[in-house]
Amino acid sequence: MAVPATGASASATSASRSRLAMIDAQRDEYRGRLMQRFWLRFHMTLMLAATVGTGALANKALLAIPVHSMTGRWLIALIISYAAFFAFIRLWLAYVGARPLALDVGDVDGAVMPNVDIGPGAGQVFHGGGGLSGGGGASGDFGVGDTVSAPFRTALDGAGSLGLDDEGGCLLVVLGIVLLALLAGIGGGVVFLIVSAPHLLADAAFSALLAGGLVKSIRRIDEGDWEGSVLRSTWKPLAIVALVTVVAGIVAHVAAPGARTLGEVLMLVR
Repeated sequence: MAVPATGASASATSASRSRLAMIDAQRDEYRGRLMQRFWLRFHMTLMLAATVGTGALANKALLAIPVHSMTGRWLIALIISYAAFFAFIRLWLAYVGARPLALDVGDVDGAVMPNVDIGPGAGQVFHGGGGLSGGGGASGDFGVGDTVSAPFRTALDGAGSLGLDDEGGCLLVVLGIVLLALLAGIGGGVVFLIVSAPHLLADAAFSALLAGGLVKSIRRIDEGDWEGSVLRSTWKPLAIVALVTVVAGIVAHVAAPGARTLGEVLMLVR
């Protein structure tokens, strides 16, 4: 009885590998056709710009609530912008026909992937907008030009100017280094997402097709939806930006405990 069981197991393993190889081949073919039809890096650039803009608006709105803690406000704005990034990816999936907004399988445009069986009744592609990156969800504006708060202005007038030889000046130098690291993290994340856009977007679109059952007979049971594909490609840049954001917020608070924005911190140097 052991021999037939072993043979059945080997047969199942071989079938599984064959199915995975078929999926990988279909994915590569789909990526190539998608790159021929769409400017994926340009699409990613637009989506990232919209993501940064969303983060900047979120930061402004939180400051008006008001949320005076720079660290907390920046992290919340980062989370909001990252969620917006997923929303823009979702719109983009509808734009290329991989996942219609109405989840109507009949609206999928088969011309995007003509050699993959996506079933009968393929209609027109949804012509929505999609305008986002990573940079992985950068939080954008940190309130450098915001109006100085009255409590901080009082503290500033009482403290006077801080020279670079003072302890406060040293903290500002450290803050400058941290902010440069933050900009480098955001910029690096943006560049990474734009460069990897063909793979990231194509994989997300193909995962949406698989999860939606649009690629017949080869769907993997363990194949996640497009959200998991995007998360796997962006969580590292997000983690780096979040870490540097926390450090920048802490250093800014130590340098100027009463400041709400970077503009108020930088006013210490006069």
